[in-house]
Amino acid sequence: MATAVTIDPLRDPRWLRLVDRAPQGTAFHHPAWLELLHSTYRYPLDACCLVSDDGELVAGLPLATVASRLTGTRLVALPFSDVCPVLHTSAATPGGPTVLDQALMDLQRFRGLPLEVRAGDGSLAAASPGERFHHHILPLEPDVQEVERRFAKPQALREGLECERRTDAAALDEFYDLHVATRRRLGVPTQPRRFILAFEALFEQRLGFVLVVRRGRRPVAAAVFLTFHDTLTYKYGASDERFLTARPNNLLFMEAIRWGCGHGMRTLDFGRTHWHQEGLRAFKLSWGAEERELRYRHVGGAAPGGRSARAERWVGAAIRRSPPFAGRVIGEVLYRHAG
Repeated sequence: MATAVTIDPLRDPRWLRLVDRAPQGTAFHHPAWLELLHSTYRYPLDACCLVSDDGELVAGLPLATVASRLTGTRLVALPFSDVCPVLHTSAATPGGPTVLDQALMDLQRFRGLPLEVRAGDGSLAAASPGERFHHHILPLEPDVQEVERRFAKPQALREGLECERRTDAAALDEFYDLHVATRRRLGVPTQPRRFILAFEALFEQRLGFVLVVRRGRRPVAAAVFLTFHDTLTYKYGASDERFLTARPNNLLFMEAIRWGCGHGMRTLDFGRTHWHQEGLRAFKLSWGAEERELRYRHVGGAAPGGRSARAERWVGAAIRRSPPFAGRVIGEVLYRHAG
C-alpha cells in the first residue's frame, strides 16, 4: 500500500529516480528545472508523492509556492511550465492516481492555499476547470521525410540562411537580444535576463539547446528547446522582424525536426497556445501537429480568471511605446507574481 509523503525534490535523490522512470516525465519535472525556478524566483518547492513499501517513490507532482501581494499566495504545478503532468511509474498500484489526487487535496486544505495543476491529463478530475489553451504535439520518427509528408503545406526555406545548434552562454545572449526586441514588438514583458542565461545549467545536463538562424553573421531568429526522454519541447522563440520575409522560423523548426528525428525523439511539443492566438495556432498546425485542448485544474477558492484583456492592452501599449528596457523592468516586476 503506497503512502502519501511530501518531499524536497531538490535534495531528495528519489525524486530524480521517479522522473527518470515515469513515462510522463518531462524536462519541467527535472530537478535542474526546479532549481532554475527556485534560484531565479525564490519559490519554495515541494513534491507531493506516493512512496512504496521499499521506500521508493512511485507517483508524484512538484509544487511551487508562489507568494504574491498582487496575485495572492498559491500552490502551482508548475510556474513557467506549459504542461506538468502527474508522474506515475509502473510500480504504482491501480488505485495510485486516486490516492495521489486525495493527497494533493489534503495538502491543499492543510496549507490553506489555492492549488493550480497544469496537467491536462485527467488528474484532479473533480477539481474546478481553470484556464484553457491549445496544445500542439508533432509525432516524430527516424525517417524525417515521413514527418514532412504530414506537413499541412510545404515549408518554404529561403537561401542565405544558416542554422546552428549551440549550448553555450553566448548563444543564450544572442537569443536574449532577439527576445527583448520580439517581446517589445508584441507588447509582452521580457523574462529576466538571469532566467534565460540560467538555461545554460540545463544544457550542461543535456536537457536542451539553442537554435540560432543567421543571415551572414547576423542572428535573425533563435529558439530555446528542452529535451528529456524522447520529447523535444519548444520553450521560447524570438526573431528580428526586419528579416521575417526570409522566413527564418521555418528553417529553425525544420532543423529542430531534423535533429529530433535523428536523435531518437518521438515527439516535438510545441507547447501551449492561448485560446485566441489564431496566428500562432495556424503556424503550429502547418507543421502537421496534433491539436489538443489543455485545461488546467484548480482547487480551493475561485479559479484564476485568466488574462485581463484590459490590463494586457494597457501593458502592451506601454511596452511598445517605450525603450526596450521598459519591457525588461516590467517583466522583472511582474513575472515572479504571475508564475
